[in-house]
Amino acid sequence: MLRVGRDAGLRSLLSGPRNVSVRGIVVSGVLLGAAIALVTGWMAADSRDRILRNTERELRNTALLLARQFDRTFEALNIDQSETASSVEHTFPLAQTLTGHTLLALKAAELGEFDLFDIDGALINSSRSWPAPRVQIGSAPNFRRWSSDVERDENQTEFVRDPVLGNWTLTLVKRLRGPTKQTSGILARTIPNALFENLASSLMLGQDATIAIFTTDGTLVTRWPRFSSSIGENYLNSDLKPLFGQTSASQRIVSPFDGSERIAAARTLSKQPIVVVVSRSLNGALATWWRELSAIVSVALATALAVAGVLFQLGRNIIRHQTDLRQRYSIAVDNMAQGLTLFDASGRLLLHNRRYLEIYGLPADAVKPGLTGPEIVALLKQAGHDPHLMQEYRRFAVKNVHRRSSFEAEFADGRTILITREPIQGGGWVMTHEEITERKRANSRIHYLAHYDDLTGLPNRSSFRAYLGAALDAIEPGDRLALLYIDIDEFKIVNDTLGHPIGDLLLKSIADRLRHCVGPNDYVARLGGDEFAVVTTDAGAVRELVATLQRALRDTFDCAGHVISPDASIGIALAPDHAGEVDELIAKADLALYAAKSEGRHTYRFFLPDMDIKAKARHELATELRRAVAEQDFQLHFQPLVDLNSGAIAGCEALLRWQHPLRGFVSPAEFVPLAEDIGLIEELGEWVLEQACGVAVGWPAAMTVAVNVSPIQFRRATFPLKVAATLARTGLPAHRLELEITEALLLQDTESTLAILNQLRDLGVKIALDDFGTGYSSLSYLHRFPIDKIKIDKSFVDTLSNETGSATIVRAIVQIAAAGNKTTLAEGVETAAQRDLLRQLGCQQMQGYLFSPALPADALARLIGDEDAETQTAPRRAPLISV
Repeated sequence: MLRVGRDAGLRSLLSGPRNVSVRGIVVSGVLLGAAIALVTGWMAADSRDRILRNTERELRNTALLLARQFDRTFEALNIDQSETASSVEHTFPLAQTLTGHTLLALKAAELGEFDLFDIDGALINSSRSWPAPRVQIGSAPNFRRWSSDVERDENQTEFVRDPVLGNWTLTLVKRLRGPTKQTSGILARTIPNALFENLASSLMLGQDATIAIFTTDGTLVTRWPRFSSSIGENYLNSDLKPLFGQTSASQRIVSPFDGSERIAAARTLSKQPIVVVVSRSLNGALATWWRELSAIVSVALATALAVAGVLFQLGRNIIRHQTDLRQRYSIAVDNMAQGLTLFDASGRLLLHNRRYLEIYGLPADAVKPGLTGPEIVALLKQAGHDPHLMQEYRRFAVKNVHRRSSFEAEFADGRTILITREPIQGGGWVMTHEEITERKRANSRIHYLAHYDDLTGLPNRSSFRAYLGAALDAIEPGDRLALLYIDIDEFKIVNDTLGHPIGDLLLKSIADRLRHCVGPNDYVARLGGDEFAVVTTDAGAVRELVATLQRALRDTFDCAGHVISPDASIGIALAPDHAGEVDELIAKADLALYAAKSEGRHTYRFFLPDMDIKAKARHELATELRRAVAEQDFQLHFQPLVDLNSGAIAGCEALLRWQHPLRGFVSPAEFVPLAEDIGLIEELGEWVLEQACGVAVGWPAAMTVAVNVSPIQFRRATFPLKVAATLARTGLPAHRLELEITEALLLQDTESTLAILNQLRDLGVKIALDDFGTGYSSLSYLHRFPIDKIKIDKSFVDTLSNETGSATIVRAIVQIAAAGNKTTLAEGVETAAQRDLLRQLGCQQMQGYLFSPALPADALARLIGDEDAETQTAPRRAPLISV
């Protein structure tokens, strides 16, 4: 119940207005209407300015994007131009031959035609056609300048007429030099406008947008949408003039092409005398504003009507609600979540609510209106609250008598009360008392989670970056800092085999060991997953620190009864030696970590400059691999699988080959992992499956075809459907298809793996387990999973005749397979002794160079016709790596 004193001012406060003037309501309505109109006008103007600013910024960004793209295009063209010129200079005697034309045509592609002129200006060869058309430009001023001006920048384009077709075009011109360094000819490359127009048309800028290319002196090169009649005209004295001669500019102009008012942005290329101009019509840019204006006006009208309705209703109901106001106010105050107290100017209590009593544990009959501050403090002491806390609060209250203030009181029982004091007109003040214990705990938890890893208690990535930035800023001349990127090797296997709870225990244990390994000035963070980072200012002792970390991580961990012996790969980058910025130093450490993992894991590597080169080379190979996959630039070879008892060819394994036009043979060991990393392995694997089945359908009915399947490809739930569709398209019976999987696949998500294997078996497809014995071999999954064939790894076959242990292992594998009615096949058989011993041990099939390397489909077809397959031997050796 609300407790109220008898103060007259308080009664007036609670009673509410008794005579409200209608004129006052009308005046209020007029003022509110005016305010709504002003706000509406301001919002409309602000919206218009914002949209125009955004349009100008978008146009500037588009111009910058196009300029950068064109810069890269011209840089590539200059490199290609220099390479072509060098080739022509070295083979100049052949320049007028068909061979020279072929060279120029191959280099030209779709990036512009090459024209080769002799020193007299006669066209002696061209990529356009053979023989070259008769063209003579020796008397042209441009040609004389090209052949004689040694100061001319040959990397810059010139906007001239095409020497063959006569139309205006951008041209790259390179002077050719003979053995005596004298000019021997001119190589000109005309750059088609379509090269720029295709890029411009691919940008989604709206129907009213235009993109134009000018030279820096204002001559139009091309425009999209096309405006062919103006190409070659100069617009330096038009409204476009402010856009020329600056690196970046924007301007509102009247278009010289269509006369419309437009917003234009221009960007000059960094190394070419070319300006990119992007524009939109003012009406098109403001189309969105008109819609926003309609919405703003609608909202304003609705607001004005609502205000009018409220004021009208207020005038009707204000007297009716006077009586209810005090009761409702009393109920509201008494049911507040906060405690409430109100004091008059002399500091005496006027009212309080029930929540106030509950917060402080005060009896209702003891707290009465009229009590002074010291009397209330005495009651709080009697209730058992800390007297020192009460005195501290009193000093706070006296210090902040005439201003709004807050005070947090932390009680002995762990609660925190936020006391807020607000002065009121006429003297006195109101105080709210709110228990914020849970809020403070939640805020503390949020702050902790924002900066620390919840599992390990280590700083998280955000805190790590902040710390590293501060550490780099604090480096003095002569100081060095080391950043160690740590990746726990084979952690995923622990998660998949033992479960995520065990993986979490392992991560917590690893974090504890890392803390104990570093010094007091070092910093340890968890970046996510199984990645950690260490920052140490003692860079001179980084090798000793790495050794300490490796010893700690290689020692066994007991996680809920599971003994685990992990290891780690570590990449190290030094500052300022390798980088001085956060992102750059992290990138260098990440490259070093990648190098450590690539070299077999369980080791560490410092960053080396050639790691950047390798990363770029990997990126280039990835680009070429994407092109090769898109163009299906691969071949399938087939290696026979021979029955050891009959000598007949039982089937063949399909092996992927990539013959790059420049790199030559690219090993699958190089491009298959890359295809998995960049998401191409599924498309590549489907192509291999389709081609292999299409070839195998033409073999004898008894022969099977084996196709390797990537774990990424296999894990897709749709994989069995794709296999069935491939078999239906090619007409290959399902029992003639073998899909080869690895042991590692069986360790990951075994339930879904088993489901997919069973679906494939239901189709009639056979499953082969590849490279058995080299991974995490387990007899349990030989029993659990539907496997038809076990392929014995080449490493056992190589030592078969030298080590008794290998023979024992092979015999055991054969016996286990026989017990489960599974076929065994030995890989990499190269000698007759190995073949004979495998036959004695009971192995059923073999493959290897003793019989035949992998062959193209046509060569295999000839081999299949031989009667005694076992007597054939391969006269040459070639790398054998399967996909």
